[in-house]
Amino acid sequence: MCSICKPILMDFSAKHGEAHCPLRASSYCSHCADYGHLTKDCPAKPSRLFTEPIYVEQLLSPSDLEEYHITTRTLLPKQIREDPPQLLEVEDNDKVIAAYLAARSIKLQKKSSKKLTLRYTLEEHAKLNKMRVVYVK
Repeated sequence: MCSICKPILMDFSAKHGEAHCPLRASSYCSHCADYGHLTKDCPAKPSRLFTEPIYVEQLLSPSDLEEYHITTRTLLPKQIREDPPQLLEVEDNDKVIAAYLAARSIKLQKKSSKKLTLRYTLEEHAKLNKMRVVYVK
């Protein structure tokens, strides 16, 4: 057993060196799309914590790219590449929602009932600030 297998495959009894380690050979890195090491140990690790696709070809599987001999790099349209909205977690309680809006000096918008008005105003505020409201209990 080698130093790569030892902490993970404790009961693995086949003797081998790190160069011939079956665990290392089966480890796949999603950063460089290669076998032989884990993503956390990638020598070509990107600078950002997570990567989003930039090219259309990144949305296709490697086998399709190889099968159809696709070597181009077509930029995705900008609206697909935009950052996802931030989450605004608010307790599902009228008093809490009213306090949140009041703390930001947001006036209630007209709607039929007060409960709908609070949520409608909060949703509009979130939309203007590129956020998505999540009601928690």
